[in-house]
Amino acid sequence: MSGSDLHKLRNAGILGGTFDPVHHGHLIAAQWVRERLALDKVLIVPCSCPPHKQNGTIASPEERLEMVRLATREDPGLEVCDVEVSRGGTSYTIDTVRHLKSQYPRTEFVLIVGSDAFAEIVTWREYEQLLDEVAMVVMVRGGGFNLQKAISNLPEGLSRELANAPLIDQVDATSMRHGGGKRQVRLTVAKVPQIEISSSEVRRKVNQHRSIQYLVPESVLQYVKERGLYERFP
Repeated sequence: MSGSDLHKLRNAGILGGTFDPVHHGHLIAAQWVRERLALDKVLIVPCSCPPHKQNGTIASPEERLEMVRLATREDPGLEVCDVEVSRGGTSYTIDTVRHLKSQYPRTEFVLIVGSDAFAEIVTWREYEQLLDEVAMVVMVRGGGFNLQKAISNLPEGLSRELANAPLIDQVDATSMRHGGGKRQVRLTVAKVPQIEISSSEVRRKVNQHRSIQYLVPESVLQYVKERGLYERFP
């Protein structure tokens, strides 16, 4: 991603994660949210070192970054962002959001998170400040069970805010932005297509010498094979 290109964007989504490896579920959800919110682009941001996973990751930050680059190279609406891998150390979302906003003040950013991750947001660094810094889209799949789980895990005020958040199909793109200096919507819920794929499942299949075709883009599949990723791990 070049800085000059990002300066031209009116708005962009930020989708962070380990992406170990990136799979079609990640890409479908990112593209779905991008289209529904009329975002110019979604930046997919592999972390360097995740703060909430004690066992860390299996592939290196550089390998995970390259897999996302391969997966998105043919799609102008999705793009890898190396800000966390380049920064190194433990990756905190608040640092990434502040960095992108300071570097690209004319671009309106929207943070895209899964409902499972949002359920743990009180454990994130400076989570209250993060909620005030950037509009957030909380993705849920299927019948919304994960949303109820998130609501039950959150402090009362935040739980009520999430429960009353508008659905993505019921809000237009402008409501996610600032109007008169104040954002109109802080949280929005997106019921994204239910794709039963997980990175842990992909790793397990590779380790068991089973096919991961159709679970990941062909370019990622070939990269995993060439690097011998996940073969030596349970």
